[in-house]
Amino acid sequence: MSGGRIVAGTRAGHSSVVSGLFTGGHVMLRLLCILCVAFLAQGSAAVAEDAVDPAAIEFFEKRVRPILVQHCYECHSTEDVNGGLLLDSRDGVRNGGDTGPVLIPGKPEESLLIEAVRYQNRDLQMPPQNRLSDEEIAALEKWVEMGAPDPREAVAGGAAPGPTGMTIEEGKEFWSFQPVADPEVPKVDGADWVRTPIDAFLLARLEEQGLQPAPPADKRTLIRRVTFDLTGLPPSPVEVKAFLEDKSPDAFAKVVDRLLQSPHYGVRWGRHWLDVARYADSNGLDENLAFGNAWRYRDYVVDAFNSDKPFDRFLIEQIAGDLLPDASRETKIATGFLVLGAKVLAEPDRDKLMMDTIDEQLDTTGKAFMGMTLGCVRCHDHKFDPLKQTDYYALAAVFKGTKTFGDTNTGAIKHWHEYSFATDEDREKLKEVDARIAELKGAASSFKNKAMAALRTEARSKVTEYLVAAAGFDPSMPLTQVEAIAEPLGLHPRILHHCRLHLDYHRDDPLYQPWHEMAAAGDVEGIENHYRALFDEVNAAWAAARKENPSVKALEDERLEAARVALNDATGLLNVPPKPEFAFDEETLAEYDRLMEEARIYESNAPDEPAAMGVADGEIVAELPIHIRGSHLNLGEPVAREFPEVMRVSSVRPIFPRGGSGRLELARWMASTQHPLTARVYVNRIWRWHFGTGIVATTDNFGALGDRPSHPELLDWLARQFMESGWSTKELHRLILTSSAYRMASGHPDESTAAAADPENRLLWKFPMQRLEAEQIRDAVLAVSGRLDDTIGGKTVPLRNRQFVFNHTSVDHTKYDSLRRAIYLPVIRNNLYTLFEQFDFPDPTMPTGSRNSTTVAPQALLLLNSGLMMDSAEAMAGRVLESTAADEGRVQYAYELALGRAPTASELERALRFVTELSAQSLTDAATIDPAAERQAWALLCQSLFASNEFMYVR
Repeated sequence: MSGGRIVAGTRAGHSSVVSGLFTGGHVMLRLLCILCVAFLAQGSAAVAEDAVDPAAIEFFEKRVRPILVQHCYECHSTEDVNGGLLLDSRDGVRNGGDTGPVLIPGKPEESLLIEAVRYQNRDLQMPPQNRLSDEEIAALEKWVEMGAPDPREAVAGGAAPGPTGMTIEEGKEFWSFQPVADPEVPKVDGADWVRTPIDAFLLARLEEQGLQPAPPADKRTLIRRVTFDLTGLPPSPVEVKAFLEDKSPDAFAKVVDRLLQSPHYGVRWGRHWLDVARYADSNGLDENLAFGNAWRYRDYVVDAFNSDKPFDRFLIEQIAGDLLPDASRETKIATGFLVLGAKVLAEPDRDKLMMDTIDEQLDTTGKAFMGMTLGCVRCHDHKFDPLKQTDYYALAAVFKGTKTFGDTNTGAIKHWHEYSFATDEDREKLKEVDARIAELKGAASSFKNKAMAALRTEARSKVTEYLVAAAGFDPSMPLTQVEAIAEPLGLHPRILHHCRLHLDYHRDDPLYQPWHEMAAAGDVEGIENHYRALFDEVNAAWAAARKENPSVKALEDERLEAARVALNDATGLLNVPPKPEFAFDEETLAEYDRLMEEARIYESNAPDEPAAMGVADGEIVAELPIHIRGSHLNLGEPVAREFPEVMRVSSVRPIFPRGGSGRLELARWMASTQHPLTARVYVNRIWRWHFGTGIVATTDNFGALGDRPSHPELLDWLARQFMESGWSTKELHRLILTSSAYRMASGHPDESTAAAADPENRLLWKFPMQRLEAEQIRDAVLAVSGRLDDTIGGKTVPLRNRQFVFNHTSVDHTKYDSLRRAIYLPVIRNNLYTLFEQFDFPDPTMPTGSRNSTTVAPQALLLLNSGLMMDSAEAMAGRVLESTAADEGRVQYAYELALGRAPTASELERALRFVTELSAQSLTDAATIDPAAERQAWALLCQSLFASNEFMYVR
C-alpha cells in the first residue's frame, strides 16, 4: 500500500507495506500506522462515491412502504393529515410535521419516527393502537440508517403513491423480457487479438471508442489470478514453476482444465451460489435455532459444481427436486434452497407466518433465477417493473400448496420441514440421547427452581427487614448505592431496590400507607414494630387456618389476607429477579452455569437424526386471493396459479396438476430455453464472479431499476452458447477464461486516456484488479502457512439441529478455530464470524449475487491482531526456516509462497536487513542468536506479507 493507493502494473507498489518495515525499531507499531493510514485513505475514497443504490430502493419497496401503507397512511396521508405530517410521499417524510423533522437520514437514534415506533416515550407512541413488530421496527431503523432512500414522487396538490410500473405491452419491449437473441459475432480491425468470440464483442465496443485493450498479463500474474478465481486458493510454487516452464500454446488451457477438475473448484464456486441462496447454519431473527442439517444442502451445491450438473437441472432440483420422477435423497436435499431463509418461528399467527415465508421464498427465487424483485409486489403492483399483484399471488398459490413447516412444534416455536433418512436403529439411539439431554437440562432447571424458591422463602422471612431498610433511601437511588445498604444487612440488593420502588408505586394501597406515614416521620422503629407484628399475626392465622382446613385458599380477615397475598406475590413487594445472573450469589450462579454448560456441551456434541431440510407438497390450492395491502386478514379476488404474464412466450395458459402444488411446472418453465431471463441471469453471474462486475452490474435485478447491460449482444450470445452447451457451467468457464479479455494485464500503457473515455472500465480495456473475498483471505493465509485442512464436506456447525445458538446467558459459543476451508465455518445469522464481517461477507438473510468491497481501518487491525494471522505467520516462518539454511533462499521462498514471485533486489536487501536487525537484538554473551527470537523475526516478515497489498489483491 502506498498512501492508500493500490499500485498496479509495476513492482514498486507490490509490497510497499513490507518495505516500510525494514528499518528496525518499533516494527509492529509502524506496521499499524501504515496499514491504518492506507485503509482509511481507501475507505474515504469508497465513501465518496455517490451512486443510486437499487438495493436500497428495493429495500424501501419491499420492507418499508408496506409498513407505511398498513400502519401510517390512515392518519398521515393526503386523505387524513394528522399533526401536519404526510408519510405517503418522499417530500412529506422529509418535510416532517408540526413538531419538526420526522427523521434524520443516517441517524435512527436521533429520529422522531424511530423514537415513536419503539414505544419508549410514553408521550410519543406510534401507531397509537398497537406497537409494530420487532421485525417492522428493525426495518424502519435500517431504512433510516441507510439514509431513508425513497423513490416516491410528490405531485402538485398532494402526494402520488409513487411511479407506475411498465404496462405488460411496454414490458415486452424491455430488453430483459425479450427472447434471447442470436447475435452475429462482430467483425473487428484487431482480429489477431480475438481468441474467442467474446473478444470480438468486447473489442468492437473498444474500437468504437477509439480504445485498445491492455497487453497480456505475465504468466505469474495469470496463474495466480486463475487459481484464486477457480479454487479460492493461491498457486503453489511448484504449480507456478510448472506453468512457467510449459511453453506449449495450450499451457494456460491445461491449467484451466486442471483447476476445473480440482475438488476445490466446487468449494470456491459453490460458495458463490451459497451467497445467492442466502445460506446459513442458523435461523436468526426471533428464535435463532441451529439449522443442524443445512450442511447437506451446502455439500449438494459443492458437489453440483464439481460434477458440472447442468444448470437447468440444478434449478429444477432446488425448486422441485422432491417432485421429479427420479426423485432421490440428493434431489430432496436440493429443495433446502426454499427452506434456508430466516423465519419468525415464534409468530403466533400461523397464517401470517406462512405468507411471510412464501414472500421470502418468492423473493429469493425471483432474484436468484430471474433477476426480478418479486417480493416488491406483495402489497401492490410493482412500482417500476411490469409485474402485477395478480402475478405475485398466482405464484404464491404454488408455494401455498408447498409444505415448508413440519407438523411437530416445541411450544410456540414452529419447526421447518425435514426429510428423515433415519433407520429404526438410528431412532432408538436418538431416544437415549434425547433422554440424556432432558435429564441434564432437568437437573439444571431443578437446581434453578430450588434456588429461586429458597431465595423467595428467605426474602419472606425477612420482609420486615426489607421494609425497614427501604425507609433509608429514596426510590431514585441507583442500584449500585442500594447494594451498599443491603449487603451489611444480609439483604438481596435487587429485591431491596424493587421493594422500595414497589412501595413508591403503591402509595394508595392501605397495606403500605402506615409505612409511608412512618417513613416520612423518620419512625424506623415504628415501621419495624408495626410490620413485624402484622406478618407474625398473618403467619399464625394462616397456620391455624391450614390446620383446621388443609385446602383453605384465603383468610377470612380481609386485612390479614391482603398482607398474606402481598407476602406471597412472586411479582410484588419481594420480587426475586427472574434471571439467575441477577438473582443468585456467585457460588450458586457458578453451579447453575456449570449444570447448564454441561447440558449445552452434551447437546451440542450429540448426534442428529439423519435428515435434510427440504419442502414437500402440502394441501394443494388451485387459487389464492389477493391480499389487500399484503395483509392475510384483508382478502380480495382469488387468483389462479400462473406464471408472470410479461415473461410468458405463449398466451396459452399452463395447465397445473390437480393433485400437485405446481412447483415442478414452475421450475421447468424457469429452466426452459424459451425463458427470457434464466440463462441471461446465470451467465451474468458467472461473468461477474470472474471480472468483478457483471455485464449487467445489478446481478439480482434485471428490471427497470437495474443497470442496463454494457454489452447486450455479448450477454445474449453467452446465454445462447450456455444453453446450447447443455447448460454446462464448466464449458462457460472455459469460454471466458481462454479469452484474451481474461488474460489482459490490470494496467494499461495509456491508462489516463482509457480512463477518461471509460472511467469505470465497463468496456473492459484492462482486467479489473479485485480484492480477495473474506474466505479467500483466510484460506490463502492457511494455505501458504501450511496449516490448511483441505477435507471436503460433512457437518461442521458445532450445534445440534434446532438447538438454540445462544445459551441462557446470551453467549454464542460457536467457535471458528477450524483449519478447514472457510466454506465449512458456521454461518450464524445475527452473529457472523468477525473476519467475515470485516471483509464484506454478505447478509445471509437475503440473496447476494455481487458482494461489496469496502476498505476500512478495522480490517488492518484484524490483520495485525487476530490469532489466525499471528499463528499462521508463526507456522509460515517455520516452513521458511526449514526450506534452506541460507537467509537469501528463505526470503525467496517466503515471497514465492505468499506472492507467487521472487523478491526484487531491493526487497531482498530490506527483508534481510529487517530479519537480521530483529534477530540481533537477542544476541547473548556467547554471540549466539536465540532461535525463538529468530523465528519471531521471520514470523513478523511473514505477517507483513499477509498484510501487503499484493497478497490481498488479485491483479
